[in-house]
Amino acid sequence: MGRTLKLRVALAALLGGLGFLIAGDASAQEDFPQRAIRLVVPFSAGGGGDYIARSFIDRLAEHLKQPVVIENRGAGNTTVGTNAVAKAVPDGYTILLVNPQFSTNPTLQPNLAYKTPDDFAPIARIMSYAMHMSAAAKVPVNSIAELIAYAKANPGKLTYGSAGLGSSGHLAMEVFKKMTGTDLLHVPYNGAGPANNALIGGHVDLLFTGMSQVAGSIESGRVKMLGAGCSDRPPPLPNMKTICEQGVPGFESLVWWGILAPAGTPKEIVGKLNAELKQTMADPAVQKRLAVIDGDATVSTPAAFEAFIRSEMKKYGELDWGTAKAGK
Repeated sequence: MGRTLKLRVALAALLGGLGFLIAGDASAQEDFPQRAIRLVVPFSAGGGGDYIARSFIDRLAEHLKQPVVIENRGAGNTTVGTNAVAKAVPDGYTILLVNPQFSTNPTLQPNLAYKTPDDFAPIARIMSYAMHMSAAAKVPVNSIAELIAYAKANPGKLTYGSAGLGSSGHLAMEVFKKMTGTDLLHVPYNGAGPANNALIGGHVDLLFTGMSQVAGSIESGRVKMLGAGCSDRPPPLPNMKTICEQGVPGFESLVWWGILAPAGTPKEIVGKLNAELKQTMADPAVQKRLAVIDGDATVSTPAAFEAFIRSEMKKYGELDWGTAKAGK
């Protein structure tokens, strides 16, 4: 066999192999998923993020016909779990649950090991809900107006917990402080679960959180709600007024949740996950679970979610965090 013929045979074999790989890759995308999917929840077990994830994973698994396994990695103000997904293989089998902390972390922690949002492929914004202002039973106030008056008369005396620096509760309380001219001391915890336990135990005075975290404690009298978050939905408790109605007009404490994959995840897989999430979040069983936290499960497109993340980053980046950056 001449040299030219050998080269032609080798080239044909190479092209044939590439064609096989391309066809195999396309087939894998069409048949996705073929094994269990890992949902990294960068929040502690028992917290709000954990509750959100467990509200829909069983129905998502049914739609995908494969298990969806939660992996709680609540450390580093969500950055540990987030970085793990950023470095994961972009094949759709590792996805990430995020909330506003994903957008605040780049401002509060400029030396992150990943780049937001470029190291991720947005799949969907899946839901949102308003956080409510709760207080430990021992706190000598029963409304937002009384809280503001007491805080101004006792600057720096009241403490508030959060799920960590830059978390939704931290952001909401810093905005509340700015709008009301109050001085409250921030005590960050490693997750919503520990922060909620601190409130129940009276170790902190105040906490912004979702209804699912405090419902049982309110019923038992260990926690009291001072004001409902401002939203289009009715307050979760009878006769409870919103924070806006209690003298802080324009206040917002909305928490959103979304799903991301590593950058480079094929668009076909992102599209399939988005479509299955739409069906999942519309399921009556999921809606019933989310009703506990007054959740609005409206699923966005991947493009709309990416635009939303960038707008959130811009908004938070323009805030004057002051001592909040230091977690004070």
